[in-house]
Amino acid sequence: MRITTIRSEGLAALSYFVSSESEAMVIDPRRDASFYQTLAANSDCVITHIFETHRNEDYVSGSLELQSYSPKAEIAHSKETKFGYGDIDIADGDIFQVGMMKVTCLNTPGHTDDSMCYIVADSSVGPDPIVAFTGDTLFVNEVGRTDLVDINKHEQMSRKLYSSLHERLLPVGDDVIIHPAHGAGSVCGGAIGDREFSTIGYEKKNNIWLSLDEDEFIAKKVNQRLTLTSYFKRCEKINTEGPPLLSSLPSIEELDVDEYDKLLRHPDHRGIDTRHIADFLDSYIPGSISISLSNIGLLAGWVLRSDQTFTFILGNFADLEQAKNSLYRVGLDNITGYLKDGFRGWLNSRKVVEHIPTLLPPDLNDGLKKNEFRILDVRESHEYDMERIPTSSNSPLTRLDEEASDLDTSKKIVTVCPSGFRSTTAASIMKHNGLNDVAVFISGLKKWKSNGYPVEG
Repeated sequence: MRITTIRSEGLAALSYFVSSESEAMVIDPRRDASFYQTLAANSDCVITHIFETHRNEDYVSGSLELQSYSPKAEIAHSKETKFGYGDIDIADGDIFQVGMMKVTCLNTPGHTDDSMCYIVADSSVGPDPIVAFTGDTLFVNEVGRTDLVDINKHEQMSRKLYSSLHERLLPVGDDVIIHPAHGAGSVCGGAIGDREFSTIGYEKKNNIWLSLDEDEFIAKKVNQRLTLTSYFKRCEKINTEGPPLLSSLPSIEELDVDEYDKLLRHPDHRGIDTRHIADFLDSYIPGSISISLSNIGLLAGWVLRSDQTFTFILGNFADLEQAKNSLYRVGLDNITGYLKDGFRGWLNSRKVVEHIPTLLPPDLNDGLKKNEFRILDVRESHEYDMERIPTSSNSPLTRLDEEASDLDTSKKIVTVCPSGFRSTTAASIMKHNGLNDVAVFISGLKKWKSNGYPVEG
């Protein structure tokens, strides 16, 4: 048995290519799925099964996409959800054979009712399970969130998760290696560890959630506050019905400067500048939105809507593949093109550019003493409630586009986040919405604290 882990940056989603002899299976494939077929070809094997651990909310499933490359592969997911696609509705206890691997399906409701864990034994070495693909049931240092199905069922789902963990998954065996559906940085858990794998035994000893009794677990879960954004419901709907194949989407066109200028004026279009935030702040195309390439995987779903169309302003043409796949992974399919020659082409045409001023900690501190600034913290509400700069107010980036018109503009607005990336995106959204007196605290809250300036919370 050989396992290859594929990480989707930004989303911190983990999928797995698992091969044995001449056959392979894929767990929770991402939507840009040709890579798995390449792995199969390089391993001289055929993908026979595509297993989904649950109906994901934070990204679009790549199962149909992968099946289009590997027609012999059967898509398998829980019978607890009535999917509009797929080949096998799995029941608890179902067993599959893939090469020399015995795959036992374990229904572990809690994160969702259709959550499945896949317990794998390698028959070439023995009958005992070696690996568990745990989806959003058990992470490294964390467990799945229980608020997404229905906030009114938060307690009920938390109770289900506790039972699934202690009565179903943990008894599989302390030596069993776990491979979860998400790693560090994912919004699907509060404090997922940096390692992408663990063992059940290690988690039993070190994962705080597994040391709680049932009442403590439920109380802690119900009070847990995590990032919640509207695109989760979109992905949930897409993953129930089945997403369109990427090959069916319109081609992405190269646009000249005049075409791009005209397109940016459309109210339902978003021109996405993927350059580094320092370059954007120094000089940018009016009306464009800053979502740097290093953050587009996470932030695209937070700030863009599926009823909009999108184009890219690229630092390099080679960035197009990552930029478009980052949108496709969260169901933002309306990508129409990219600016020919990028920002450099715009400059060479002598079109108008703008810039957004930045502040360092001493500048912000001095301005606050003089009552010159209104600090807008664009982190999520649960982050803001924990600690914040005194006198700041909160408008999370996930809601800012809708709330921008209601902001108090009597003073210069200074956007704040941990390290400057979210606050740059926020400032660009505010400028797009006609708020001109905006600056970015580029050092971020982390630097503010390390320099000894005050926080409250």
